[in-house]
Amino acid sequence: MERLLADVPSVASMVLSEKPLDKQLYICACNSISEVANKITPTSRCFGLLLAMDARQIDSRKISDLADKILGAGLVYLCAWGPDCERVHDLFDERYLTRELGPGPWIDQKETSKWDDVVMTTWHDDESLEEALWFFVHSAVPTASYRQACTDWVVAVLGNAEWEQEIRSKITKVAFEPPPD
Repeated sequence: MERLLADVPSVASMVLSEKPLDKQLYICACNSISEVANKITPTSRCFGLLLAMDARQIDSRKISDLADKILGAGLVYLCAWGPDCERVHDLFDERYLTRELGPGPWIDQKETSKWDDVVMTTWHDDESLEEALWFFVHSAVPTASYRQACTDWVVAVLGNAEWEQEIRSKITKVAFEPPPD
């Protein structure tokens, strides 16, 4: 894990909180899905993750195993991007719900206080990598009780040197310039 930028202000947190969230942005390039959980070593108790990967050829069980490990390490916000990212999102949601509530079905949950603070997840299948990165930096904000403990924001790129280079070349622009109209 390599730090890219420090103390990047989140636009959404300026609106949602009296104390805006300054993000520490990291990149974590991995060659395989089994490397991801071992290479992500956050310094904050909670962290956000933009997972950029082509999941079409990756078995769902491997993605679910990754979700279990990452959730156990303090994941509180996931943005999934790349081919088949909706499935990645759904598998992370399923693992989170199973960890919190046990095996489904979950629709009859009566205890609403259980949902005051949840792991947030999004997928970005119709956006460019730059657009997903902008969302991750400026719009991804954890729920209230996680917010101040969540300073590390990791972009994990799985097996794609082009995507890694694009992130490295655009991160400063994304972090400090307004988005194009």
